[in-house]
Amino acid sequence: MEDISVFNQILASALGMGWLQWLAFIFGIIYVILAAQENVWCWPVGLVSVVIAFFVYADPEIRLYSDALLQIFYAIMSIYGWWTWTRSTQQEKEPLDSPEVAMLEIHTWPIERHLGFFVFGLILAGLWGRIWLEFGAALPYIDAATTIFSLIATYMVTQKILENWLYWIVIDVVCIFVYLHRELYLFSIMFLIYTIVAVVGYLNWRRDYREALIQY
Repeated sequence: MEDISVFNQILASALGMGWLQWLAFIFGIIYVILAAQENVWCWPVGLVSVVIAFFVYADPEIRLYSDALLQIFYAIMSIYGWWTWTRSTQQEKEPLDSPEVAMLEIHTWPIERHLGFFVFGLILAGLWGRIWLEFGAALPYIDAATTIFSLIATYMVTQKILENWLYWIVIDVVCIFVYLHRELYLFSIMFLIYTIVAVVGYLNWRRDYREALIQY
């Protein structure tokens, strides 16, 4: 009976989503799939998704203004990522000794840089969570942490940092449980899809990264 209840809530959530929310959902899934395939078209698709999401969150009946502001950052990163990835594609015909080509291909960060971003992210998440705690937000610190590290991971995608997918896997798994806790079952399913695609994305990018190392 409990399984039937969960299914009914998922169905109710799906039926309750307006057409703008469905568009944001669909374009968001397409973006992640294209990014996992290292397809430059992920950025314009992602841009469409975040622009739609902005209007959804800013709707007077929803009033998730913090999430709406987050979409502005995602939009800027989409344009920036589109530019960097396009520039990388254009420079593939340049000699291999070009200093910019290696920078724009899939690469990794040293553990020290990851630790630096991790500590920086925790500090920001603590401050951000403390602010939302004053407003009575649910799970303020966890929500703040997923937000801050999503910003960091998005920047890593624009730079084609291999480990970005590891960040997304952890973020998406946490979001699954957050939305389950809030009984937003449809969003939990969406982040489950994101998690699976993030695993595939990591494997694809790691394969391409290793092949590039062999060629050089």
